[in-house]
Amino acid sequence: MTTTVESPINAAERIAPAPATREDATRGPWVRHYAAQALACWATFRTEIRNLTPNPEPGSRPDLGYLALAAVSSTTAVVALTQPIDAPSLIWDLTPEAGALNGEYEDWLTDVLVRYGINPGHIDPDLNPADFAPQEQPA
Repeated sequence: MTTTVESPINAAERIAPAPATREDATRGPWVRHYAAQALACWATFRTEIRNLTPNPEPGSRPDLGYLALAAVSSTTAVVALTQPIDAPSLIWDLTPEAGALNGEYEDWLTDVLVRYGINPGHIDPDLNPADFAPQEQPA
């Protein structure tokens, strides 16, 4: 019997789906959805980079640009929904091109997910679910 491991992107969609109706489309569900999606994209990106072979043949590397773009876009949506006062500066600080290459955006996303009632360890396989205590969810 083989055990199938759920991809981070599928886990994020299962745990924090996009709101199903206009009435459900409040700030909290969108924050949960985009934060989970962003963390899942970063986790998948990191896994794909980790598994690249040294000196691959030309054209054999996966196109990871879409994962990075989805991760940055989703992170930006979370910033816009949670930090309206200084969102432009925070978006800049959390963008890898702006110097956040040491995982600051992932740390920030895990904090947001915990604050919104989602255990980041259930999305990112590099995180231990036991490291995250549930908190009361914002609306």
